Amino acid sequence: MKTHDIDAAVRGLNPHQATDHVTDDAWGELADAVTAAESAPVVPLRRPSQHRRLVLAAACTLLIGGVVAATVVNRPDQNQPQALSFTERGDKLIVRVVDPTADPKRYNAEFKKMGLDVKVQSVPVSPPWVGRMISFSGRNDKDMSQLKLLEPGEQCNGTLNASDPGCQEGVELPKNYDGKSDIQFGRTAKPGELYVHTSSSATDKGEVLAGLTVKNKTIGQVLPLVKSRGVREIEYLISDGRNLNQVKSPPGNWYVDDASTYAEGEVSLLVSPTPVK
Repeated sequence: MKTHDIDAAVRGLNPHQATDHVTDDAWGELADAVTAAESAPVVPLRRPSQHRRLVLAAACTLLIGGVVAATVVNRPDQNQPQALSFTERGDKLIVRVVDPTADPKRYNAEFKKMGLDVKVQSVPVSPPWVGRMISFSGRNDKDMSQLKLLEPGEQCNGTLNASDPGCQEGVELPKNYDGKSDIQFGRTAKPGELYVHTSSSATDKGEVLAGLTVKNKTIGQVLPLVKSRGVREIEYLISDGRNLNQVKSPPGNWYVDDASTYAEGEVSLLVSPTPVK
């Protein structure tokens, strides 16, 4: 590859300054030349559709800066996009979901490929929790203590932030993890399927009643608001101090304390004869 072609390819990464036409062959040769010279592979944390562009950007960054903050330790074939990304940070391994729509079997296969006995179970959740890691479990306290769930934006590379697809929820564990764990990953619930996980209130952000104020309003005041959100089924519950018991057709002048959702289009209202302080 000629020097002129390399210069043109590098300038092509900044469209505001590029003046040369860069051929596909030039891009390909630049990526091959740089990645062949580096011993540590660099894999994008974004979705597979952006694979080629990010490899080229990472290659030019290595040419200019010569510094890599973390090493991504596996790269699937181009014809088989990855479902998970594995990034080394010291003696830790950070795992993030790259393809939230993947079959859990793909997640499990990639964990196994890394020598980790970790299984992913896909469970139905309310809308705000779709595509997120919900919880994990292990055989014993030792297995559990070695894993840590990461929030969006936590332990991400470079300039990535919580809004980036490659910087969402993840899990941190030792590179030499010898435990056995199961991770629950949220998926969209099927019609009539009960949620395994939901927010603490149906009025929380992203839930079916998001933004509504229901506390200490009467059932008569709340019902039109709830039905305007497309809720098809409403359950009424009352607390006796220890348990929640179902109440059929409570008076409209009873008060609502809170609301929860347990399936798509289905809501439970916690009610009482008097306002709750």
